[in-house]
Amino acid sequence: MNSIPSKQDFFADFSTLTDLKTKAQQDPDSAIKDVAQQFESIFINMLLKNMRSTNDAIGGGLFSSAQTKQYQEMMDSQMAQSMAKSGGIGLSDALIRQYQAQQQNHISSAGAKERGDTDFLNQVAKQDLVRIQALAHRASTELVESMQKSATPVDNAARAQATTPSALSVVFDGPDEFVEHLWPHAERVAEKLGVSPKAVLAQAALETGWGKYPIAKEDGTASFNLFGIKADHRWQGDRAVVNTLEFRDGVAKREKAAFRAYDSFAQSFEDYADFLSTSDRYQEALRSGKDASVFTSSLQKGGYATDPNYAEKIDSIVSGPWLNKL
Repeated sequence: MNSIPSKQDFFADFSTLTDLKTKAQQDPDSAIKDVAQQFESIFINMLLKNMRSTNDAIGGGLFSSAQTKQYQEMMDSQMAQSMAKSGGIGLSDALIRQYQAQQQNHISSAGAKERGDTDFLNQVAKQDLVRIQALAHRASTELVESMQKSATPVDNAARAQATTPSALSVVFDGPDEFVEHLWPHAERVAEKLGVSPKAVLAQAALETGWGKYPIAKEDGTASFNLFGIKADHRWQGDRAVVNTLEFRDGVAKREKAAFRAYDSFAQSFEDYADFLSTSDRYQEALRSGKDASVFTSSLQKGGYATDPNYAEKIDSIVSGPWLNKL
């Protein structure tokens, strides 16, 4: 069972800082450790805030709210206090060594004892909480920036991966949102291919369940693959390896396959157009014009999907309520 933190260990006890200032002025040698630990506690807390803000920039969690953030900040403050008391990250020890070195140098100078080597502690004691927090915030920010600048290519790649949205964050609420968001892309690509934009969007709807079941990469980030295009030897980009349902001799089987991964839905549409236009198998489909039914049946005939009812399912979506009103 964890022990209850003492008054000096509780982050919300503001009287501790006042007591510390008095102690630093009256007995600097005995207060140096407490002063250094308090500064390190604030510094660690600022580091945690910096890391939290970076996480917020790439999207909050499922249960993120103003209330959870408030309690999270309280937890971080208490954690910083406890870490500093139990050894911290070495900052307090470095401050103590710096102070002791200054003290040793000043003792050799004339009048040092009369003057009293309390410069460091007096400077800290004279500062209010806001100034100390500002100083710690600046120091922690500079530390984070210097770490980012000196990061290796692997670190940079990991950070870039962290900025990629999760697959869950790009899920559409329903067909209406799916159509509203992706219809302009379907129109642009269909114009480029000379086919029906409804057929294009209906195919994306079938492949993703109206955007509710996107293909996710192994780390949970979005692949933005709307058309189920697999990553064969021709594909040099990122991949998403997932379980998929394939029909072999009319029998549905679960298989693991690699799919192409993109940086956006727009890129998925563009690659779809390139995929069809550069393949001999789909030239008949591209000659179908605006006839959605001929287009989808030609895609199936060309071997786009193994589902024997693939074209029929797309046609059903084309004539359904969400695309019929376009």
